[in-house]
Amino acid sequence: MNVDDLFLVVILIGGLFVTFFGINFYRYAVIIMSAAGGYMLGQLAFSNVVSDFVGEGVFREMDGSAGYSFVLGVCVIAGAALGFFLYEIMGAIVAGVGGGFMFARLFQAFLGRDMSSILIGAVIGGLIGIVLGIIAVKYERWVLILFTSLCGARIVGYTGAYLLSTTSFAATLAKPCVGFFSRSFPECAIEMAIALELFVVLTILGNVGQRIIRDD
Repeated sequence: MNVDDLFLVVILIGGLFVTFFGINFYRYAVIIMSAAGGYMLGQLAFSNVVSDFVGEGVFREMDGSAGYSFVLGVCVIAGAALGFFLYEIMGAIVAGVGGGFMFARLFQAFLGRDMSSILIGAVIGGLIGIVLGIIAVKYERWVLILFTSLCGARIVGYTGAYLLSTTSFAATLAKPCVGFFSRSFPECAIEMAIALELFVVLTILGNVGQRIIRDD
């Protein structure tokens, strides 16, 4: 199992925890959400910035794999630390960022891969995530259940789709939704379809499950 798969499996398990137990363990849910956000940030930071410096300067003794693992580890730990110390605001911030990325992709799928679709989707998704996160913390109960179910399902959808997209039955799993993405994202339509399906199913299951086991 490579570094990516190891991180993704751990984050997937954490996402399931957020989906089904978020209302009872909100602070821990935010830590997991922030760590998952740190993982995504680490991927972006390495691919867009750090990878250009591997083998040079202070990074001259570091190979690409070691550098990737180091950046991911630092970002995940930093994200988890922020979630621990600032859990009252980090939930809304992470949800806003995650919602922005998700809606940007959805808008691209339906409206085309251009900058206007990205910006419109990112703004709408970001606002929804932030507002729902603020309301969830303030009023708790069913809003917090909805919020944590959505956030956990988003994490599991992202990680689960990546892990399942390489399996022999991935195309079968993706059939219900793959048509939505095949035109704009032919190179990753199966992965995106599985992510959407997992997101919808787990949001519903998380809402039902948390209403049953809630202890507030």
